[in-house]
Amino acid sequence: MHPALATGRRPLDAAELIPLAAAGRQPLFFYGTLTDLDVLAYVLERPIDLDDLVPATLVGYRRVQAVGVGYPVLVVDPAGAVEGRLLRRATRRDIARVNRFESGEYRAELHAVSTDDGATPPAWLYLGLDHLAATAEPWLLAAWQAMHKPGFFAACDGWMADCPDDA
Repeated sequence: MHPALATGRRPLDAAELIPLAAAGRQPLFFYGTLTDLDVLAYVLERPIDLDDLVPATLVGYRRVQAVGVGYPVLVVDPAGAVEGRLLRRATRRDIARVNRFESGEYRAELHAVSTDDGATPPAWLYLGLDHLAATAEPWLLAAWQAMHKPGFFAACDGWMADCPDDA
């Protein structure tokens, strides 16, 4: 039996995908491969303005390796905290592209996150679906970059191939 992937903290809202109406209103919280600036720019197909990214923390979860793949999932952990990045001004196109990238294995939820300035904005993030089993092993960006990043962009091309550009 694998740990529950998203049953502890109640989301402020939930959806299969992040609603396009969140553009410019609610930030996106990234905690895995999208925290790598090369990957984020590749998925969004645009340069990343570093002023739009701020460090943020999600409390009540821990980031672990998903079984059999190189990317992470979050598991409920009342004592846990997950460091990530908050994309503050996502466009409709950005959201559509992130939705395409995350679809099939994750679902969107709106949760409060904390920023370094003490703010706790609600932010959209993706939690693993039940079929995406978790290990107990922590997921580390540096380890992912060393092992999986070199081949990641070719796989990403396949995932993003049919992503519409007119969000």
